[in-house]
Amino acid sequence: MNSFKKISFIGSGNVATHLAKSFFEAGISIQQIYSLSCINAEQLSNQINAEYICDMEEFNSNVDLIIFAVKDEVIKQLSQLIIKKDQDARMVHTSGSVGLDVFENAIHTGILYPLQSFSKTKAIDISEVPFLITSQNEEFKKELVQLAKLISKKVYEYSDEQRKHLHIAAVFVNNFSNHLFAIAQDYCEKHQLDYQLLMPLIHETIHKIDTILPKDAQTGPAKRNDTEIIEKHLHLLKEEDEHLYRIYSLLTDSILKMYKPGARS
Repeated sequence: MNSFKKISFIGSGNVATHLAKSFFEAGISIQQIYSLSCINAEQLSNQINAEYICDMEEFNSNVDLIIFAVKDEVIKQLSQLIIKKDQDARMVHTSGSVGLDVFENAIHTGILYPLQSFSKTKAIDISEVPFLITSQNEEFKKELVQLAKLISKKVYEYSDEQRKHLHIAAVFVNNFSNHLFAIAQDYCEKHQLDYQLLMPLIHETIHKIDTILPKDAQTGPAKRNDTEIIEKHLHLLKEEDEHLYRIYSLLTDSILKMYKPGARS
C-alpha cells in the first residue's frame, strides 16, 4: 500500500517534469514545485494542480515525501535548508552518481533513480523505465519500492556502490553514444554530406541489440582488424582534425583490445 499521499518536488526540469506528471496521474497529490526558474515551476505546476514557489523560505516540508530532481551539485545545499528546519523530513534524490551521504543528519532518506534519459518535450513510457531504490532505512526502502511500482513495472533495490557503477555504464551507452552521433553529424556537415543518410544505420545499430548482445553485434574495420582501412581513415583524419583522429584511434584500440588483443600497438 502506498504511504506517500502528498509529494513535493525540488526542481522543475526534465526528470521532475516526468516524475511529477506520472505520480499525479497515479493519484498522488503534488503539493509544491520549487525551482529557481519561476516560469518553469509555474508551467509544471499548472499541469499537476500544484503550488509553485521560487523561494525556499516558502517551502513546506510537511508532506509525505520530498523529491530532489536537481543538479547533483545543489542537492546537499538545498536539502540542508530543509533539514535545519525539519530533521524528520522524508527525502529522496534522483541522481545516479550522488550517494546517500549527501543527506547529512537526516533520518528518512533514500534514492529514487530512474535509469533513463528524459526530455520535457518527448513522451516516454515510464512503466518501462527501471527505477533503482536505495536507502539504509529498510522500512523506508520498502515504502519507496511501493511508490515506484505505482508508475513502473521495473523496480529494483540497489546499493550506493551498485548504482554508481551502473550510472557509469549508463553514461557510456547514452551520453557517449549520443556524442558520437553528434560528431558524425558535424563531420557530415563539414564535408557537405547528408547526415540523414546515416539514420537507417543508426536505427539498425540500436535495434539490433534488442536481440543480439553488443559484443556479438560488433562489426567494422576494427572488429575485423582491417589495418588497411583503419590506416586510411586515420591518415585522412590526421590531416584535417587532430581531435577526431585521437577519438577514432582510441575507439579503434578499444575494439581491438576486446576482440584482437595485441593486434595494434
